[in-house]
Amino acid sequence: MIKFAYFKNDILFFVLNHPGAKQEFDNNIQSIKSALKFVSPEECMEVTVTDIKAFVTNKPIKKITLFKTNSKEEYTERATGDFSIDIKDEKLNSLVKSIQDIIKAKNDS
Repeated sequence: MIKFAYFKNDILFFVLNHPGAKQEFDNNIQSIKSALKFVSPEECMEVTVTDIKAFVTNKPIKKITLFKTNSKEEYTERATGDFSIDIKDEKLNSLVKSIQDIIKAKNDS
């Protein structure tokens, strides 16, 4: 129902996640105001609440993943390593040859 609340210019804003919740909140806003006059929470002692407002946010709730899986994906190598290397640059040529050797070694095992 209530996503979060914040103060701005001595106004306490409540951000709600459903229009029905806002309607219910608006029906009870006078009760909340009178309750805050009698008992103010410790966190709100230094702030003077002049008004209370509520609105509905239009941003969807982001889903949070609580854990990551560290499992490695295994797949069968489809390449055989049988390709010609026609690269003039020595560094790039040696890099491609090392990749080719890795592919061939994976196929042999």
